[in-house]
Amino acid sequence: MRNTIVILAILMLAGCAGFPPKPPTVEGEYRPVNQLNTKHQENHKTATPPVFDFIYEGDIVNALPELQKVQPQLTVLPPLGKQIQLPVRFNLQSTTLEKALRSIGEQGGGVADVIWSTTQQQGGNQVFIRFHPPYQQPAAAIQISRETP
Repeated sequence: MRNTIVILAILMLAGCAGFPPKPPTVEGEYRPVNQLNTKHQENHKTATPPVFDFIYEGDIVNALPELQKVQPQLTVLPPLGKQIQLPVRFNLQSTTLEKALRSIGEQGGGVADVIWSTTQQQGGNQVFIRFHPPYQQPAAAIQISRETP
């Protein structure tokens, strides 16, 4: 019994005598959390969105290719849903890309939405029009008249 206690004590002391693993190394630029990143702020202040004029009158589906002529970085994807003729009119002076796309979406009303994706993993600045399906009254909302006995 005494030998067992001595052996366990030696094993416990030997296990504690080892060194702990080293902490992971820091990769990339080191910046404390409580300090502002002045390089990023200076670059962000000078990068103003480009301003342009956009005048268009016609179908909403053709508005995006016309906008692409003014803003070539824009990638226009085919529309989703059943297309319907939806006339729109724009006379936007000194506008940005975001405001122009928002105007197209506003004139789409409840019929069509403009979807804009800026993620770089998918190529960036992709835009398309999504048409809503026509509204159908749910079967649960139809009132059934019953005769009372």
